[in-house]
Amino acid sequence: MKTIILGTLLCLAAASTAAIAQTLPPEHTVTVPGNMLRIDVPEHPRYMMRRDFKQFVGVYDLSNGDTLELRLAGAEKYARIGKQEEHRIVATDHNAFVALDRQMKVRINHNDDGSVDGELVMVVPSQKVSSGGIVPSHVQNIGLASR
Repeated sequence: MKTIILGTLLCLAAASTAAIAQTLPPEHTVTVPGNMLRIDVPEHPRYMMRRDFKQFVGVYDLSNGDTLELRLAGAEKYARIGKQEEHRIVATDHNAFVALDRQMKVRINHNDDGSVDGELVMVVPSQKVSSGGIVPSHVQNIGLASR
C-alpha cells in the first residue's frame, strides 16, 4: 500500500513540475480559447546568420491559394502574407521563425529530394461578413504547397 501511495505522489509531483515548466508569461503567447494552436515568441531567439537565412528567402505558395514571402533587409528578417503588412521575424529553430508581434509562425522544410513543404500558423483578424455579423479573430494553420 505504501508503494502505491508513494508512486502516486511522485507522479503527481512530476506532472505538477512539468505544468509549471511549460508556463510562459502572457506577453510571450497568443492563445485562442478552444484552439491548441499557439504562437510563442522565445525569450532568447535562435541566432541565424544572414547567409543561413538566404535559403529561405523567396515566395512560397500556401495551400489556401495565398502566398508567403520571406525577405532580408540588412540583418532583419521579414515575412508577408499576400499583400498584408510585413512582420519582423526571428528564428526559433534551424527552419522555423516567429513574428515578434506574435501574428504568425512558419516552419519550412527543404527536403533531400529538392521539394519544399512546411506550415504557417497565423492570427486571422476579425472580419465583418455580408450578413452583418462578425467572425472573431482566430489562429489558423495553413500548409505550404509542396514544390
